[in-house]
Amino acid sequence: MLRSLVGSEMCIRDSADKVNLAQREDFMNGKKRVAIISEAASSGISLQADVRKPNSQRRVHITLELAWSADQTIQQLGRSHRSNQKVPPVYKLLVTTLGGERRFATAVAKKLQ
Repeated sequence: MLRSLVGSEMCIRDSADKVNLAQREDFMNGKKRVAIISEAASSGISLQADVRKPNSQRRVHITLELAWSADQTIQQLGRSHRSNQKVPPVYKLLVTTLGGERRFATAVAKKLQ
């Protein structure tokens, strides 16, 4: 929970964190089929096909926007690729045909191999 000068903000953040944890558990237990995370909310979250969880189906990790750093992108992709997984995820990177974005996506893809 983030501490804040405004007490109500602290309560809202605590409540949002509880909702996020409940949503993640619903996904990992197979009650929800899709998990949507942002860069801000993805720190420390594991969404792999864990053999210890009811939902150990292969994950399809779709990235709509690559991080500015290839290393940061690799870390984000690691949210669905962890140890103790039943099957590795499939990655789908959605990119435009713009040269700069394609070059960056190619660099990220090479790091994944």
